Amino acid sequence: MAFIAQFITNFYDQQEDRISLIFNGNDEKQLKGNMTRQLFKCLLAQLPDWLAQQSRDAMPHSNEQQREINQIHHEASQQEATVTYGKVQPNEQLETFLINTISFTKVNQIENDQRIRLTFLGLNKTTKVIFVLNSNQLHKLINEMLKQVKVWDINNPWQEQNAAFALSDNKSGMLH
Repeated sequence: MAFIAQFITNFYDQQEDRISLIFNGNDEKQLKGNMTRQLFKCLLAQLPDWLAQQSRDAMPHSNEQQREINQIHHEASQQEATVTYGKVQPNEQLETFLINTISFTKVNQIENDQRIRLTFLGLNKTTKVIFVLNSNQLHKLINEMLKQVKVWDINNPWQEQNAAFALSDNKSGMLH
């Protein structure tokens, strides 16, 4: 059975050296998923190219132009999506799982608002959390996660000045 999340709270769990995501559902039920550094790096390696392919227009761009377009879109997204800050007091009674797989798929577009479904799966695929958001919200979520894990020394892939940009063909939108 899938858990449908209405919003996500994230924080860095220093003791476990993982990003913790608290998924909040309609009925006030919560699940806690832990994401490793390795999985987050894989997500950051694939997500910018996947997002660029979803919004690509008819005009072809050089790699440098596409990187600049992606960077501008990422920066603009930070102003579009809102976030609430506060102290997180994780409930020790939360059902917790290790996020093993994240899949991202484009779903129906509503009036120029691209919707993306993130599916978080546990190791044995017994835990499945679905969260739907738009691309601005996804950019904001990733940016907030990057802020949480500054100790990991991971660069924001949309802001790297000297990064090589290459388009990938990850149409499956799934990473492990």
